[in-house]
Amino acid sequence: MQFGDVAIFVNEQGKNAIIELAPRVDELEPEVVEEILINHAASGLRILAAPQRPELAERISADQFTKVVQYLQRMYAYVVVDTSHILSDVVLSMFDISDVIVLVTTQEIPAIKNARLFLDLLQTMGIGKERVVFIMNRYDKRIAITPERVSENLKHEVSVTIPLDEKVAITAVNRGVPFMLDNKSQPVGRGIFSLAEAVRARLITLESENVVSDKR
Repeated sequence: MQFGDVAIFVNEQGKNAIIELAPRVDELEPEVVEEILINHAASGLRILAAPQRPELAERISADQFTKVVQYLQRMYAYVVVDTSHILSDVVLSMFDISDVIVLVTTQEIPAIKNARLFLDLLQTMGIGKERVVFIMNRYDKRIAITPERVSENLKHEVSVTIPLDEKVAITAVNRGVPFMLDNKSQPVGRGIFSLAEAVRARLITLESENVVSDKR
């Protein structure tokens, strides 16, 4: 909310942001929401940008943010929330309404330690492991900390690895052109495809389990 960069990743700055919707959460209309969302024509994505200045984030409550996301869930098949690393009230509010949580780690020991703490927190909150897709980003085969070792240590499978490719990733960010548009055949692009497929498969599994539970 304070330093969101998704709009910059697609070279869209100075556009409308969530701050325009939050005060009107109880009277939203599809036309109003569409007007505020950034339309990234090249990818087909609609993006709800973070406030343009960090201090504006304080004006958006967890309740407002939750209602905005729930409204988007009724409008679109998939809603992806890019959260901060800090477990604020806004971030915590997303756990209750999200179908799947994507937990990202890297091969650094501090990152793995934090992933363990996060998984422990989810367990404390009563959120099952089946809702978590655990992935390893910037994976470098030259480093001895493998996904298999992390999976064994944390007792949670690393479902997807996204290989390290600084040239493709950094160039894409600086150009404002997602590498999935022009480099999707590269290993890092295939990693993103694998992530999307892992999330889709998990959603299908969870939906099937819910249907079975409802019938019981």
